[in-house]
Amino acid sequence: MLTIARIASLALLAFSFLTVVQASAGARRAATNAERLARGLGPARPKRLYNASRTKVARSAPSGAPGTLQTGVVAMYPAGTSPTDTPAPQPLGYMTQDEMTTNPAFAMQYQFTEPSSSSALLEITSTTIIYHLDGVATGSSTTLAPGSAAYVRLFASKVHTAPGAAVPVHAAEPWIIGYAQSTIWTVDDSGKLSVHWVNPDGSVYPQYFFVSSSFVYVTGDPELLQQEMGQSNGNLVLADLYFSE
Repeated sequence: MLTIARIASLALLAFSFLTVVQASAGARRAATNAERLARGLGPARPKRLYNASRTKVARSAPSGAPGTLQTGVVAMYPAGTSPTDTPAPQPLGYMTQDEMTTNPAFAMQYQFTEPSSSSALLEITSTTIIYHLDGVATGSSTTLAPGSAAYVRLFASKVHTAPGAAVPVHAAEPWIIGYAQSTIWTVDDSGKLSVHWVNPDGSVYPQYFFVSSSFVYVTGDPELLQQEMGQSNGNLVLADLYFSE
């Protein structure tokens, strides 16, 4: 009987010890890392380890319901690339009021009102001065089409034109003199910008962006523009423009 009683006592003591150890371990797991360090313990193992597939990428494209005012910068990227690519490409530059800069700190803040569809023409305006980001023709021709080396440059000006207006308005700013159109932009869900310059006959052809030095050009014939400007400006780069929040 004594042996049995002694065995029972030892079993009860072992059970009590295991209970205390389990409670202590649970307390250690529940403790904060600060408490663990104060006790001389190492930090607890993370409950969820890092997984790159769960990492969220910051949204570069504008988002919002129609009528929402979107604010951001106009950035130029090598044609065929976008800011959402992995790895993200290096921007060629950012739009100021009259040229392109490679320093994002000097980029002008622009805004537009979210359209009802990606095909709706809109104006892009400065947030700090009363100017629109216009296409301005500085040469003798205002027709952007295949077979024409004509081009327009992007500038901020006070000129406002209605959507689809075929007659550009004379622009005379300290940094540009020419004929301008303002409501020429479309933006898709990715933030990609397209320009729709209307020719004098009302026609609109596919149009392409080029950047060179600090200038941003729009043309209807990339190859012809390269030929015409290549002798004096050999660093023309075909680009895509994105509006980034």
